[in-house]
Amino acid sequence: MWVNFAHLFGVSLVPFATAWIARTHLAAVPVATYAALFVCVNIAYLVFERLALRQADAMHMTERARRMAKRRSFATLSIFASAMLVSGFAPRAGFALICCALFPYLRPEAPGARL
Repeated sequence: MWVNFAHLFGVSLVPFATAWIARTHLAAVPVATYAALFVCVNIAYLVFERLALRQADAMHMTERARRMAKRRSFATLSIFASAMLVSGFAPRAGFALICCALFPYLRPEAPGARL
């Protein structure tokens, strides 16, 4: 439950960070902060995902789907961390990395997941 609260708290900060980026026209510090916020949100999501996958029945989610979900989460975490570093000297490139990291989450289930 606490992990869920941490995740939701982090997500609740996203609109404020988005407004800051808009006000400053993609300045380096706001974009780096935005990426750092997504790193924190993604870490909370990783913990939540690990707990949820541990409890999921093998009939509802295959081992392959579990691996794909974990890979997707670690890949996006890596991209967010990279965006945080890149945005210090190239904020537009950092913001582009953030957007690219969010694309895998447009499809809620991991590839190969059975419903």
